[in-house]
Amino acid sequence: MNMFRGFLLHIGVICSFVCIAAKVLDWYNPYMDFTGHIGSMQLALYFAVIMLAFIKKPQKKFHKKR
Repeated sequence: MNMFRGFLLHIGVICSFVCIAAKVLDWYNPYMDFTGHIGSMQLALYFAVIMLAFIKKPQKKFHKKR
């Protein structure tokens, strides 16, 4: 499960960078329509984030030592 979680984290980071780069490129040259061509990257990013939300690790409660 940790390997799958790591894979999803990497997919999310890569897709985020692609989306950010497309937004910046689209800002400098709006006629190329970069954001219109990254629909599959956005879907992969959404899928990765939703799956990470479902398989998140439970929080460990720490106890104070007295």
